[in-house]
Amino acid sequence: MTSAIRIALLALGLASTDAAAGEIELTMSGFSNDVGMARIVLVEGEEGYTSVTPVTLVASVPIKDGQAAWIGEVPPGIYAIIAHHDKNENDELDRPVFELPLEPYGYSNGAWTSLGLPSFKEVAFVVGEGVARQNIQMRTNAFVSLAQIAAACFSALAVLFTLNAIRRRRTARPA
Repeated sequence: MTSAIRIALLALGLASTDAAAGEIELTMSGFSNDVGMARIVLVEGEEGYTSVTPVTLVASVPIKDGQAAWIGEVPPGIYAIIAHHDKNENDELDRPVFELPLEPYGYSNGAWTSLGLPSFKEVAFVVGEGVARQNIQMRTNAFVSLAQIAAACFSALAVLFTLNAIRRRRTARPA
């Protein structure tokens, strides 16, 4: 069954239930260290996901042994989660170059993309009267990783060229 049909059926099921709160249990893993916080942005509906302002909830939780967990009560509905490793605790997903995320991040349902946002269908999950469990694996943007490797290579080349120039000067000096 496609995720769109599944979401529609689950949403119809929610419409017939009372408005009792549901619970989200979120587990995040893949943190390279325990520095900083795991930052969670919970949005309701596709409009909340594709817009900047209608955020349902923002939370920061500590990281321990490369993992973080969060539990929250929310009204029944269709939600999406965007999480990231806020290493410097500035409450933002740092995007210093070309708007590429520098800090590791992930989405609900394990959805992933290195460019832009995954579609709402990929990240949407339903919260009803029970517990909605989500697992998010933190990942580094592939383009940022390549840029870091390239920067390290360019730095190494600069050092090699400098050392070579110094060696040539020393051997070229008259005695």
